Amino acid sequence: MSQHHVVRMMFLLGSASTALLVGCGPQETVAPQESLGSERQEIVGGSDTSISTHPWQISFQSTSGGAFCGGSILNERWILTAQHCVYEGGFAVTSPSTVRIAAGSSKLSTMDSEGQIRFVDDVISFPGFAGVKKGKDVALLHLSKPLTFNGKVAPIALATAEDEAAGLTAPGVISTVTGWGDLSYNGSSPDALQAVDVPLLSHEDADAAYPEVITADQLGAGLIGVGGIDSCHGDSGGPLIVSKGSGKVLAGVVSWGSGCAAPAYPGMYARVSHFQPWISSFLKRSPTIRLNTTNQSGGEGAWKHYRVSIPSGLEVFNVHISGGTGDADLYVQHGSQPTEGSFTCRPYANGNGETCSIPHPAAGTWFISVLGYSSFSGLRVHATSY
Repeated sequence: MSQHHVVRMMFLLGSASTALLVGCGPQETVAPQESLGSERQEIVGGSDTSISTHPWQISFQSTSGGAFCGGSILNERWILTAQHCVYEGGFAVTSPSTVRIAAGSSKLSTMDSEGQIRFVDDVISFPGFAGVKKGKDVALLHLSKPLTFNGKVAPIALATAEDEAAGLTAPGVISTVTGWGDLSYNGSSPDALQAVDVPLLSHEDADAAYPEVITADQLGAGLIGVGGIDSCHGDSGGPLIVSKGSGKVLAGVVSWGSGCAAPAYPGMYARVSHFQPWISSFLKRSPTIRLNTTNQSGGEGAWKHYRVSIPSGLEVFNVHISGGTGDADLYVQHGSQPTEGSFTCRPYANGNGETCSIPHPAAGTWFISVLGYSSFSGLRVHATSY
């Protein structure tokens, strides 16, 4: 990834980068500017802040505690983050079995002792994502156990189209971005949560700053011609907030930018008001279990097949394999058993943590198949829908 197209996420050795970047065979090609793990991003030009002031902020981490992105609490079980934090190409997304969220502490070093740790059981991607510069950079995380709200853990409201029409995200409005991202381009990362105020830009000014066409679902922020304040590597998925009366609303999700705090290039954010109807439609939903089988085993080169019936009108169909030992590969296809050359989704990652997330699945029979890249045992095969 070049300096000029920074995806604002961070991977630590031993973190989810292993699952995202290392496969057991040929992988789906991701455009260089969208390659995950080669860049890091944090708040530039900000200062230490308290989680009590920003209680909706979470750290998105590997299960071992390596922080790589941020996110915002929407309710006890739902987190909003950036899609590029979970995207693995095609319909493949990060396996929930490899990640967790941490909330309730200003410092990463005290999250385990002072905060709340929650594991993720589903990842929901906004349909049609094709790289950060083309927008649609939002995703939802469903938690396996609800958060407990208090003064350091609390939800934030979503900006709506009505808020935008009322001028809450108008050019010149001062927004606040928070995160644990780098303090400068390729610089060090802080232990303490950082915050910085940045002015919002018009769509025309953001579009003029980049050679790419900036889609309407993106929001720019920064000091064009001055620089010095911005989100950066590691901040991806985190909140950009604006004031509404005596409270705050979530107006943006940290997405991408050229470098960090560069004078000519503003930070780019997913425009929350554009996605608010889609996001809100999930907040009262719970997953429907379509398949849940455990302790599965197989040999190298051997297939195991399962089938589920999917009704019409669903938003998303998620299929996971996780746990156990060895290396199993997940294949999913509608209407017929998948093969190595014919499938709707095949993550093809190392180990047994793989997930397919298929938006608006066709009604009918879906085949879920597992192929032993090497022998495997103790595998869980799990499918949900919303």
